[in-house]
Amino acid sequence: MSLQATRPLPPGTRGWLPLLVLAVLLVFWEAAVRLAAAQGLVPLPSGVVRSAVTLSSNGVIFEAMSGSLTRVLIGFVVGALIGVPLGLLIGVVPAMDRALRPVLDALRSIAPIAWIPMAILWLGVRGDAALFVVAYAAVFPFIVNTAQAARQIDRRLLSAARALGAGPWVVLRSVLLPGSMPTIFTGARIALAFAWASIVAAELAIGIKIQGQGRSVAGIGQLMVETLYVQRDVDALVFYMLAIGLVSLLIDSGLRWLQRRLLPWSPH
Repeated sequence: MSLQATRPLPPGTRGWLPLLVLAVLLVFWEAAVRLAAAQGLVPLPSGVVRSAVTLSSNGVIFEAMSGSLTRVLIGFVVGALIGVPLGLLIGVVPAMDRALRPVLDALRSIAPIAWIPMAILWLGVRGDAALFVVAYAAVFPFIVNTAQAARQIDRRLLSAARALGAGPWVVLRSVLLPGSMPTIFTGARIALAFAWASIVAAELAIGIKIQGQGRSVAGIGQLMVETLYVQRDVDALVFYMLAIGLVSLLIDSGLRWLQRRLLPWSPH
């Protein structure tokens, strides 16, 4: 007896079926928390929605995100300005690779958040400490991916360019950078993801210090710390977590779009 083939879902149900499952889960979640009388300790879906409306209307979430994104952008640019030239140098000059690899591997093995205490000690609890952590997190993906891209450049192309009289800057502009850009963009996506994760961690740690000194909120991490220790609002905390994930998704999607526009020949 042959088994009957499973019928595929009708085309009209494929769009709303995941939404229906999500809605059922949220209803059960809401009911379970209310029946267990765990409000205040466990977030409610309805409370998260209320917090989203309130914090979006008064602009608190946008102000905090703006501060965090500014630090991420500055740290990302600093990481690129250091990492890309250093990666090209390591990838092209074997002696530099042998000389710098042990130091870079040792530094790369240290998690960026492990530098938070030293950054606070050196730079204080203002934005400079978080900026240092973000730049540290962003620089190594640039170095590693750029060096790998430079190593993969066909050396015959470099030799041909030099044979035609091209100087170092011409070789860099016409051969090395165009051939390395797809891999550099991959490193940029990784660097930006690391930078965003690091700014949240750094601001959470620094936010404890700021909150203890009565200073104002300067980023999403500090806002989460203030919400936890002052307001005790778990619904708002969940909303901040969702906002952090959404911003991360938008950042990565923006880089993918930029890569498609600037490098149409590269694999995506």
